[in-house]
Amino acid sequence: MHRILLIDSDPGNAPDQGELTANFKDTWDIKLAKSGNEALKLFNTTDFDAVVSEMVLEDTTGPELLRNIQKKNPGALRIILTANNDRDLVYKAINVGHRYIAKPCQADSLCKLIENSLGLRELLNSEELHIRIATIDMLPSPPEIYNRLVEELRNDNTNPRRIADLIKKDISITAKILQMTNSAYFGLPTHIESILHAVNFLGLDTIRSLVLAAGVFSQFQDPGLPGYSIDSIYSRSVMIGTSSRHIANAFGLHSRMTDDALMAGMLHDVGKLVMLLHFQEELQQSIRISEEKHITICEAEREILGVTDAEIGAHLLSLWGLPDTILEAVALHYWPSKASSPILNVLTAVHLAFAIEYDQSHKIRDENKSAVDRQYISKLGLAEELPNLRNFCTAAMV
Repeated sequence: MHRILLIDSDPGNAPDQGELTANFKDTWDIKLAKSGNEALKLFNTTDFDAVVSEMVLEDTTGPELLRNIQKKNPGALRIILTANNDRDLVYKAINVGHRYIAKPCQADSLCKLIENSLGLRELLNSEELHIRIATIDMLPSPPEIYNRLVEELRNDNTNPRRIADLIKKDISITAKILQMTNSAYFGLPTHIESILHAVNFLGLDTIRSLVLAAGVFSQFQDPGLPGYSIDSIYSRSVMIGTSSRHIANAFGLHSRMTDDALMAGMLHDVGKLVMLLHFQEELQQSIRISEEKHITICEAEREILGVTDAEIGAHLLSLWGLPDTILEAVALHYWPSKASSPILNVLTAVHLAFAIEYDQSHKIRDENKSAVDRQYISKLGLAEELPNLRNFCTAAMV
């Protein structure tokens, strides 16, 4: 029996318990708390598998409550569900919640999101993955400039110039951001001449994504493996990130999700960077097996390692505290049908951006050999839209 706690000062504004129970059938025990204090008292006697909290409560804020719940029960899935778009609260929520969901959200959608997040935890806690990661002496840390940027964004008195001045302290990240924003993939109508210009033009959420991606790539030194350069992975990642955002916008996803699509797309190959440094021999074997057996690199990786670079990358990002929305898209971008409950979300956008670019770059015309997960796309009712999506992505990549 799984336990879920809904926290909302206005019970009439919370997801309907009857509908939730119907969607979860008899496998969930659902309770409702009207305040932060009531929720914490329940945690003193019960361990919940998932917590869904409104952003603003009568006696506290959702982020502050989830931070206290994290101390009591670190393993609980923490979700913010709200119509409140206060920027300061949103950034605080990002740092403490696994998912941030905009209202209105139907009960069946919320159930699918919770099931997918719990399934993601099982994937990232797999014995095979832990065995592989345990052989790595040291994993990279999130870029210092990113941590400082997130901290600065919590400041009520911050402004674009302060953000720009902070970013400019790292020359490498500054150069990469300007390179990214002025690339054809970004499709901006004007040339970005400075970090301050970028901050003013793109907005803080997009800049936060660009800083993390640029900082990640700046930490890795190219080992010189033929056919696998850091620059090539970086260029493709920028393209997938921007394409993911375009697709998310086309689907009409919430702005928070389009921002996450950009970040997840740009970070979808971070596991390949880890493999280039720590599993280079296995990566070379995977490349050879892929060519000999005519299978994809990720299928060959699973034969050699038991896991793929996607799962390795998601594990690294989970250690950095990135939200489930991004972890799910990174971990499952090869095979999104492994998600417990398919739903139109960031994973959908990143998978389509990746798969369509893969087919295009490998000149794949046969749908049976396509990187597109047809089972997943069909369940979402998007199969007939695939030709239009291909054209849309191709136009966005030009």
